[in-house]
Amino acid sequence: MYSNKKIVQSLGEILKKNTIFHIIISPGSRNAPIIIHFAQYKNFKTYSIVDERCAGFFALGIAQQIRKPVVLSCTSGSAVVNYYPAVTEAFYQNIPLILVTADRPKEMIGIFEGQSIHQENIFQKHVETSVQLTENESKLGIWYNEKLINESINKCILKNKPIHINIPFSEPLYQTTNQLQVKPKIIKTLPIKNYCIQKTFKYYKKEQYLWKKYKKKMILLGLHYPEKNMEKILRKLSLDPSVIILTETTSHVYGKLFFSNIDQLIFNMTVKEWINLKPHILLTIGVNIISKKIKFFLRKYPPIYHWHIGENYKNYPDTYYKLTTYWSMTLESFFKIFHNSNLSVSDYRYKWEKLRKKRIKKHKLFLKKKKFFRFKSSFFVFKAIPNNSILQLGNSMIIRYYELFHKKNSTVQSYCNRGTSGIDGCVSTAIGSAVSSKKGVTLIIGDISFFYDSNALWNNYIPNNFRIILINNGGGNIFRFISKIKFPKKIFNFFETKHILSADKICEMYNWKYEKVSNQHTLKNSLSFFWKKSDRPSLLEIDTHKYKNAEILKKYLSYLS
Repeated sequence: MYSNKKIVQSLGEILKKNTIFHIIISPGSRNAPIIIHFAQYKNFKTYSIVDERCAGFFALGIAQQIRKPVVLSCTSGSAVVNYYPAVTEAFYQNIPLILVTADRPKEMIGIFEGQSIHQENIFQKHVETSVQLTENESKLGIWYNEKLINESINKCILKNKPIHINIPFSEPLYQTTNQLQVKPKIIKTLPIKNYCIQKTFKYYKKEQYLWKKYKKKMILLGLHYPEKNMEKILRKLSLDPSVIILTETTSHVYGKLFFSNIDQLIFNMTVKEWINLKPHILLTIGVNIISKKIKFFLRKYPPIYHWHIGENYKNYPDTYYKLTTYWSMTLESFFKIFHNSNLSVSDYRYKWEKLRKKRIKKHKLFLKKKKFFRFKSSFFVFKAIPNNSILQLGNSMIIRYYELFHKKNSTVQSYCNRGTSGIDGCVSTAIGSAVSSKKGVTLIIGDISFFYDSNALWNNYIPNNFRIILINNGGGNIFRFISKIKFPKKIFNFFETKHILSADKICEMYNWKYEKVSNQHTLKNSLSFFWKKSDRPSLLEIDTHKYKNAEILKKYLSYLS
């Protein structure tokens, strides 16, 4: 049984031919043709998520893991706008989503008809393309719709960006047919790869000369999804003593040759120290960087040259206001240009290694001497994450603690919504990730982020091996850490969200296992069996209300230097 709307039939066939099978649907009436068509179509895996905001991030979590487009569909009106937070996150994370929104006929917009808003191009600059289909079922109308669907889906696949397909539906909405009435052609777009790099070495002579000449070269990796051969290529580049490679958890590059825990190295570094260690050439790969300190130093005291490697950028990624060369290619292609360069004579890497050893020693001493539960709890939790699993991290303080404390483990893949860096969909994204992954998924999250997105637990697809570790300090502490100004309490209450909430009743409502700990001994004991097989998802709440977490973090960073 299919919807009798030919526009929906065309969409279904084109999605099928592109092997796009995950469809997240939020219940509604105007999108009834889509529900009828896809929910019973055996080729598609459909999910029903009531809250459109949660549905958007749930889809993002699935697409993040399968690295293919995921379809979202909702009814008309305000439902559409609830996708917007996930759309912006997907846009800046380079995650492909296909937003299929049902709309009222054009003549019904602006005449006080219910659930009727201006949906055409509603996501504007945060989608790769936005198309408005027609209800015209003539031969020409069907050709036009199929052309737009093909074009937009191809852009989604090639650019790894969200797209928006807006479909007007006139009543009746619920009619069905037993046979498909369309047979759309599939238009493929093939990517152009740079196969001629080895033949154009002369073009890069100046850059080759600069790479060889300068003795301080820093490669900085931001948010980047796992890529074949990337780690292998970076290891080869790191053999040069004039090269250091700084990585963040979102870059998915691991190993002792790389410098992770960036803030642990540089947070309280003096200007004099930075100027001694700053690079001549900065080579950046990936997008958003978590460390605000490295961004500050690179902007305030920049390198001589900034090169960026990456494909599909509409605008130059001039993060540090010093971009001199944009390499629109893969790292593999870049390496082919420079791999024959002779190794430099330099003590640049040695200086950074010396700094790292000093910081690690201080870090260990601090953990031994001080009895700071919030601090140590994070350390114990990160250390306990099972091998060969996926770790999802909440924004604000959690991701920063992880950057400070974790030891890179190549068997644990870690993710965080650092496209726009909002807190609004962390739980939903983690659940989407868990649904689509064969590995166990653990989410570590702060209290404000968790309660803000607690509607994510209203989901019938959560696997029993999904785990949440909630660190609850009774209010967001990030502003106590980043603000140097002491505001009056009345003002500060608008920055920090004080509360007395706990997750026990939420877990009871959704039939989750729940446990609460508030000291080091019980935490260690709970973590020892937290990931054991269970008949339902589990949440461990770590209560750190009585600890002044922001002050402790400042003391720690000061102690390191």
